[in-house]
Amino acid sequence: MKNLLYLLPLFFTTLSFGQQNCNCETALTNLVSKIENEYPGFAEKTKDSLLYNNLKKELAVKSKKTNGEQCLDVLQQYTNFFKDRHIWILPNEQDKSLVAGKIEAPKQLDINISEFTKRIKKSKDKLEGIWKDENYTVGISKTGENQYTGFIIETKNQNWKPKEIKFQLNGKEDVTYYLSDHSMFKDTFKVYEDYLLYINNLKSTFIKQDPNRKLDLVEVTKRINELDGFYFEKLTEKSSLIRISSFNYPYVERIEKLIKDNRTAIENSENLIIDIRNNGGGTDGAYTELLPFIATNPIKNVGIELLSTQGLIDGITTYKNGLVAKDPEKNRDEIIEMERRLTIYKNNLGKFVNLENKNVSIDTVQIAYKSPKQIIVLANDKVASAGENFLLKAKQSKKVKLMGIPTSGVLDYANSYFFKFGCDNYRLLLPTYRSLRLPNYPIDNIGIQPDIYLDKTVTDWVKYAVEYLEN
Repeated sequence: MKNLLYLLPLFFTTLSFGQQNCNCETALTNLVSKIENEYPGFAEKTKDSLLYNNLKKELAVKSKKTNGEQCLDVLQQYTNFFKDRHIWILPNEQDKSLVAGKIEAPKQLDINISEFTKRIKKSKDKLEGIWKDENYTVGISKTGENQYTGFIIETKNQNWKPKEIKFQLNGKEDVTYYLSDHSMFKDTFKVYEDYLLYINNLKSTFIKQDPNRKLDLVEVTKRINELDGFYFEKLTEKSSLIRISSFNYPYVERIEKLIKDNRTAIENSENLIIDIRNNGGGTDGAYTELLPFIATNPIKNVGIELLSTQGLIDGITTYKNGLVAKDPEKNRDEIIEMERRLTIYKNNLGKFVNLENKNVSIDTVQIAYKSPKQIIVLANDKVASAGENFLLKAKQSKKVKLMGIPTSGVLDYANSYFFKFGCDNYRLLLPTYRSLRLPNYPIDNIGIQPDIYLDKTVTDWVKYAVEYLEN
């Protein structure tokens, strides 16, 4: 399944159904058709057919009277019925008429960069100045009583030009940030130690360029890792902590480096606390390097079934054709595998298929020669998807206990990708498989239960875990 997990995102967004923007009635009709035919959880989630059909009728009436920005609410009322957070209906970023996530024409700040550079040398304002992240050099200038504007000074990103507004800081914590494609993103920010500007949800850090302040790059990197939630810390003589805030694919190398750099310390820790609070998931490959320190025995994985749909077939066909056009000899094995899957899907259209032909697989993890004796995994209600899959694997170890509160519960129908459904003013994120744990062991909207529940009187989870391990 790993190949499928990594390949599908490359082609699902390229499917073409004809370029058109739909009115609300058509958008709802197309959305309903897509989900009824291609959502793996549809039959299970609509057992109460009366309730489902009444909702459809109600929304159909609404859709005839609704258009523009309000239509998104109608569509979301429909997708919310399924209580599956792997289903999203979003405005297409290319539709400039929509407010949520809309793309605006780049706005320029009326400023002379040369004069600004001279002025800030005398400014005592801690925010005003030149700041850098890995992609942009920006100037931050005070533009209102409680407002600062970040504008481009220099960047390699061809979508941006000098003086264009990159973000606006409003008040003490709110920020309006413009992404690479100029779409708007609302977030919060915080300034640390007068030289780190951190955009919270984007995990974006700007460093102030101050010739009078020499920064230790090692310390700066350490601080950024702490803010992003990727770090190792020796807590006591016996206990250590490793914090991993996300398993998203862009962080895989960062996680692997974190484990590699601290391998000796992990091996020599009697107790290890793995803190994955707020980890919304990503790819299972992100935690592979942790498993040798956790496992005490082979890990059992319950299989999945994919729903064979025309959308799935079209997507794999597009991807396979791309491999053929690029380098048929180099991609020979992958092309053969895609053809095998296409044959299976075409012969089973509308049915569930198990590509592995088995309900359970066993991972024989190469257990580390030296590893912690006791492990606590901290998890809360923001842990989801691949984060929950990690917990299912960790729970199988004889030396692991889960501590915290029940997780988010987003794992029964997964492997989601963006599909078009005939309305280019919207995009639909939809799961492609269901877990063979069902119906005996559902997790959606229930979550994975902790071994040790932490009630609201426990305010410092790490301290509590250390005391539990050492006393």
